[in-house]
This record gives sequence, C-alpha cells and structure tokens, in this order.
Amino acid sequence: MKSNEHIDVWISPEGAITIDAVGFRGSSCEEATRFLEEGLGMVGRKQRTRDYYRKNRTQNSNPQNQET
Repeated sequence: MKSNEHIDVWISPEGAITIDAVGFRGSSCEEATRFLEEGLGMVGRKQRTRDYYRKNRTQNSNPQNQET
C-alpha cells in the first residue's frame, strides 16, 4: 500500500459498516478491501467513486514507448 492509500471503516450505532478505500485507483481498491468484505460477510451495496474509473498510475499510458 502506498503512503497516500488507506482504508477507512465506519460502524454506525445500528451496526451498518461502511468501508472506504481512499487513494486507490482502478480495481486496486477492490483488491485492498476484499479481505474485509470476505471477513464481514454479505455486501449490501457497493458504490464506486471516480477514482475507480481512473487508470492505475503503474500502467504505462503509451505502450509504443516500451522497449522490445
């Protein structure tokens, strides 16, 4: 996990749990929170933020510049 990436977990007085993967891009947020979702059980709803639809910084945006 990069230093600007973290996972926030909130538990309401009623017992509802909210998980927020902050600073992740693309599907890396789902990978980072998978252990929590599996451990907690059924997921009621997922809401993807705009960061989910951004490309991961580690992906090369111009594959023509890669050496062969």
